[in-house]
Amino acid sequence: MKKIFIAAAAIVLLLLLTVYGLLQYRQYSSYQNRIHQRASLIFKINVDQIVKKRGLSNLKSGARGFGVPANIFVYTVSNKSALTFFCSLPVTDTTVLKAYLERVFKINHFISNAQGPVWGNSQDQSIKVVYNTQNVVICYSLIKESVNDIMGELLAGKSLLADTDDRVARLKKQDAPIVYDFKSYSGQASLTDHGLLLSGTFPLKGLGVPDSCNRPEILAQGLSVSGWLNADLKGVLTQDVRFNGHVLEQDSLLGYYKGLLEFEVGNPVSQSQSVISYTYNDEFEKVEQEVKKEVKVPEITLSLKGNTSSLVSYLCKQGVIGTDNQLNRELFPLYQVYGQYDNQVFQLSTNQKRPMSSAYVYTPYFFFAAIDFDQLRKQNQFTLLNSYIKDLSLLKVKASRQNHQSGKVEAELTFNPDIDF
Repeated sequence: MKKIFIAAAAIVLLLLLTVYGLLQYRQYSSYQNRIHQRASLIFKINVDQIVKKRGLSNLKSGARGFGVPANIFVYTVSNKSALTFFCSLPVTDTTVLKAYLERVFKINHFISNAQGPVWGNSQDQSIKVVYNTQNVVICYSLIKESVNDIMGELLAGKSLLADTDDRVARLKKQDAPIVYDFKSYSGQASLTDHGLLLSGTFPLKGLGVPDSCNRPEILAQGLSVSGWLNADLKGVLTQDVRFNGHVLEQDSLLGYYKGLLEFEVGNPVSQSQSVISYTYNDEFEKVEQEVKKEVKVPEITLSLKGNTSSLVSYLCKQGVIGTDNQLNRELFPLYQVYGQYDNQVFQLSTNQKRPMSSAYVYTPYFFFAAIDFDQLRKQNQFTLLNSYIKDLSLLKVKASRQNHQSGKVEAELTFNPDIDF
């Protein structure tokens, strides 16, 4: 009996060591040839940690055609837009992979050579892929830019960070489900039942965050988007603003602006818009006729503290604001935007009757933003967004200053309760 017990214990120990070894190898291999050497902002998704915390049932399986390593890396690249993200994964079956890309990523255009890789993209060009029998590279971008060079290097395993690189070493030390790394700043995210919590540090250089920050004393209720920013923006607004033949000089804008910006999106408001129709006169000639029509538009409001009278005079001189304090329709043809100001605040809003407030109170957060996705869908004023936000409920982001060099960010993203997260 004793021998049987010892044998059983040895087998269990051997199995545990084998599983541990496999997990360690998965961690090691996941860092091999996956991150471009010019990576800027890097997100690490620790799949094994998520499975450990959430259970195997939460890792959806099915025919994918690519392997799921212990860690998945999604990142931007320094010589590309900050709105363009890359990721590469090992391929297990190219036929299954193509069907998965068509079904999940809506890749509907493929180009392949007899012996070369297969390139593909979605109809709106926001998602691009390239794959061979070893790897698949996926790129998602909010703008259209040339990314074939980076994708080609990733597919071929060229210009990659070594697993001994300092940034990779920092990522290895973090075992949170999601980790980000940007230059010398980092943070992590954890999963809740129906959400995601993120915290970390980031550089303040160029923002000009003041020692003491303010927010509006009265916060409006029922908004879909709201927030504020305390910063002088000198490091951000580094060039003159040019659009549609109009020029706003950087020095003038920064001189009039006094460091506090507020933004809100609320319930729809009514506006009267001119619609062109055609009719026939007594001589049966087709003539153009202008008709006024009431339409619903989002209530969008932007307010800023500043030297308001001088700012408005300057905007009028540059043709941005008309003598009626209304934004030039050539610059923003979608909606009518009305301007008003007092001795502290200049406000632009699609709601002509939007009240103004110059009352402020102290806040520890130089930046705050909240997006109520449920309210956005309910208002249905941005229909193009509905398919992208259908699973989201609420996002809140708060940022405070730790010292003159760095800030701390906290974000909470909540998903709809019926999502299997």
